Amino acid sequence: MQNFLSRSRQIFNLLTNYKLTNKSKSLNLRLLSLALCGLTTSLAIATPTAQANRLETFVYDLTDSRIEFSVRNDIEPKGTVISNPTRIVIDLPGIVYLGPTVRRRVGRGVQAVRVGQVDANTTRMVVELSPEVTLNPQDLRLKSSQLGRWTMQLPQNIAAIDLNSISNFTLPVTGPISSGFGWRVHPITGQRKLHKGVDFAVPTGTPIFAAADGLVTYAGWTDDGYGNVVELRHENGALTLYAHTNKVYVAKGQSVSKGQAIAEVGSTGRSTGPHLHFEIQPDGRTAVDPMDYLQLRQVTLDLASNSFKD
Repeated sequence: MQNFLSRSRQIFNLLTNYKLTNKSKSLNLRLLSLALCGLTTSLAIATPTAQANRLETFVYDLTDSRIEFSVRNDIEPKGTVISNPTRIVIDLPGIVYLGPTVRRRVGRGVQAVRVGQVDANTTRMVVELSPEVTLNPQDLRLKSSQLGRWTMQLPQNIAAIDLNSISNFTLPVTGPISSGFGWRVHPITGQRKLHKGVDFAVPTGTPIFAAADGLVTYAGWTDDGYGNVVELRHENGALTLYAHTNKVYVAKGQSVSKGQAIAEVGSTGRSTGPHLHFEIQPDGRTAVDPMDYLQLRQVTLDLASNSFKD
């Protein structure tokens, strides 16, 4: 009997210790779980996902010879002047630009502007100048009028070169350029082919204006992929072509004035969406880059949305 009682007490003690141990373990696990939940919540609040700093816009104003650019957050840009050929290089440390390098033709004084990523942590902007332009680096100043917005004033003689060289052709539409002049892989055929003009991505129905005074030499449908086309012959022998139009407003043999509505934007022919394909042939036969001939007052690279506007 005594052995039985002693045995019973041992079993009771074992059961009691087991329950207490498990209860303690359970309590410890709950406390650990709450601590981890609290830690996770605190981290989520204390360290929200940070957005990378980036270059938003880059603008060159031909009339004032002024460069403007804006970034999401403020930085300290670094500018240098390089000779042979003359270039202004502006580096933006800590700025991320994820798109491909963009180069846009401008004019004679400022020949082109270029934006790209020089390394993992630096975006570089380059202003390419005519060989006839000389710059004194001491005369150039980067100024910030407000957080994230910077300007640089170039010598006024650069504006004079650009404005005096402007041709008689004006923009047929205003909108972002979706494809420039040059060799490319055709988006529909997949073949490498010379893109003989520039494409302006604007909505269907947008009026298309004559780039200069001229005579309508063709107006209507073509089977070469351009869809509805208007072709104008100008006084100096040059030819301009307006393709993929939705509606044509003019007829062959009609005289038109610069700025007159001649058609509306569409997506006829081989086209992936509404746009105007615009060509200039100075000799009436050979297409060249229209951006070398169009009247530009301002070049804007809208880098935040990767669209390029004039």
